Amino acid sequence: MAASFDTHVSPAPPGGLPAALWLYRFDGEGCAHALDAASTGLGALGAPDAGWHWVHLDLSDVRSAQVVACLPIPDDARETLLSPDSHVNLQREGRAIHGAFVDWVHQRGVDLAAEGQLRGDDGIGWLHFAMTEHLLVTARRQALRSVEAARRALIAGAPAETPVRLLELVASRFADTVERSSDGLSTRLDRIEDRVLADSIGEERRDLAQLRHQTVRLHRPLTAMRRVLKPFEQRHAGDADDELLSAIARLNQRFDDLDGDVGTLQERARLLQDEVAAKLAERTNRHLYVLSMITALLLPPSLVAGLFGMNLPGLPFAHSSHGLAFALLLGVASSALVYGLLRRMGVARST
Repeated sequence: MAASFDTHVSPAPPGGLPAALWLYRFDGEGCAHALDAASTGLGALGAPDAGWHWVHLDLSDVRSAQVVACLPIPDDARETLLSPDSHVNLQREGRAIHGAFVDWVHQRGVDLAAEGQLRGDDGIGWLHFAMTEHLLVTARRQALRSVEAARRALIAGAPAETPVRLLELVASRFADTVERSSDGLSTRLDRIEDRVLADSIGEERRDLAQLRHQTVRLHRPLTAMRRVLKPFEQRHAGDADDELLSAIARLNQRFDDLDGDVGTLQERARLLQDEVAAKLAERTNRHLYVLSMITALLLPPSLVAGLFGMNLPGLPFAHSSHGLAFALLLGVASSALVYGLLRRMGVARST
């Protein structure tokens, strides 16, 4: 089907696609074939007889604007690709789709196969994209984890029959990272919970605070994706046979499940943090109780010692050879008397 949008294409820049990080052509079976972006002309992009193409642009390259201006996509899609906006959006214009998805910033030198979970310094990035039947254009300002993971999957032989399938693959890689990170946080939370139940509390308050912070980092991008994808699916619910709507429905279901898992982690961490605070408060109260009891028991002997320490005439036992023993017995008797009174009042209860 021919595209129903108006594309005013500027003259092609010399030297192919100078701002493209990579360019792939996909055959009828969805297999990716790498092309030289520097020598490939723009005329081949979007041509039905040449399969379909994926162009990935670096927006930090000033030449990317010139390349975007030459692409056979709607003007609104060009604006989306070059927009500095940092929020999730998804728009449909005839047969063209454009928008921005959230993703994790990819740290250089990190092995994606070995490092599936998020690290403490992994930030949020934004993937801008425009898509037609035979062309997918993605653009970013920072290296993105899910895009790199999807590219490596394609190189390894994963098929992508259509641009929609590739976009779903990228979003699925984002969900994979969230799922693995959520599983890792759940394991950490289980270990903390075991220590709390064993009453072996050390750095649990700090660990729980870090864990809750990481769950918030997972929850926010999931909420942003769900806030856009779900209304999009509802607005176009009548297009049941549309490939994009089927992909959006699958992503919505997965994001809903992941958000529920992250929400459960947040609730568990909050309840466990409350329990740790209660146990620490109980431990503090126990220590204060012991200190109060010691103070109460030592106060009468201190009074006796202070009394006999006065250098005044008429002190009892002053001229007795057993005066010290009598004074000590009096101090012990006064402590015993106070302890007995506290027991009768219910203060000296067992802990």
